[in-house]
Amino acid sequence: MPKLTTFSLKSFSKRGMLLFCIFFVFTSYSLFGQTHSFNGTIGKYPIYLQFTLNGSNAEGYYFYKNKLIDIPLSGTYKGGLITLHLSDEYGTSVEIPETFKFKWPNHVIEGTWTRKEKTTPFKLKPLTPKETGSPKCSNPHLLATDQVIDDLTKVKIGLFKLKETDTLRKINGIKVRYFREITTGIELFRIDSGLVAAKLNDANAYLECMQILEFLESLNCASYSPHGSDFNYSVSNLSVSADFVCFSAFKAFYCGGAHPNEENYGVNYNLNSKEKISFSDFLLPGKEKAFDDCVYRYLAKTNPELFDENERAASSSVYTDCQYHKKELWQITYCDFVLTSEGIKLLPSFPHFAAFCLDPEWAVIPYSELKGLIKPEYYSRLNKLKP
Repeated sequence: MPKLTTFSLKSFSKRGMLLFCIFFVFTSYSLFGQTHSFNGTIGKYPIYLQFTLNGSNAEGYYFYKNKLIDIPLSGTYKGGLITLHLSDEYGTSVEIPETFKFKWPNHVIEGTWTRKEKTTPFKLKPLTPKETGSPKCSNPHLLATDQVIDDLTKVKIGLFKLKETDTLRKINGIKVRYFREITTGIELFRIDSGLVAAKLNDANAYLECMQILEFLESLNCASYSPHGSDFNYSVSNLSVSADFVCFSAFKAFYCGGAHPNEENYGVNYNLNSKEKISFSDFLLPGKEKAFDDCVYRYLAKTNPELFDENERAASSSVYTDCQYHKKELWQITYCDFVLTSEGIKLLPSFPHFAAFCLDPEWAVIPYSELKGLIKPEYYSRLNKLKP
């Protein structure tokens, strides 16, 4: 007669306890230390909400679908009830309080939202793949950046939408169409036609990535300021060819704090290598110092009133305060650039109080002045930027 295997109550209890512990650990993990994202309505207004539990503390934010501006929240989890209060970016309370209250955990959360002593019901459900799965979130250029893309950021990216303006330009046989982003009002552009399909698609994917990052920065800026934000973005010095898409971007923004900020930078994209262009890409090896010297000599020769000591002393121009004569302003270690149809335009950096010095229109070095310093294969392609 075969021997039957038996289990003692003691053995069974140990196994049962082990299973219970495993279940408890996984259940706890699903509730604590994990971010939960929802969408729904407060009354009739569509919103998105996200929160994370850390023990008895809860933190998160929400935004209205028509604004996309984060509103920070912090609060507690106690006795199966989450209470979230409106807070500033430092987690402290604000003058006009808002409070969410709801039971947790629940697949669909229902509760109350109170503002100025007026209470409104809300109902939220988990986000669906449709809401977080916009093809724009899979843009390879965007995925290659260090941008944090959580579920609600994916929602915002999906709501990044362009409205066509009546502006259409033609550069070197390539049509460029302008758009306005519907939420932030930022004016942007895309390549309409004139490139082979592969290059056109990649150029627009790169532009989409750059534009989404500016879109998100504009929304973040508004989130940090209790009175909204002042975010202006413009593009100039646009040059396009079968090899390059180049432009300079100027940003002036105020996100709260002591003063606004300004930034001027170049975007130079190589359609062949599918990479952003740096000085080292087109300069011959070991020619960095020669390039710096050549740039300074040319600028000093063509703008003596800004570079010559005697001329500066006699000049009444406000731009003499910019101290353009300082060599370090123009060195490739510190200076940005944009490749244009006329030559390389230098974009020196300045602190906020000297923002008027940014983007000197005259700081363009013709490619002919740099012929012995630029790689031959680049030199011929740069000249094709000319109309």
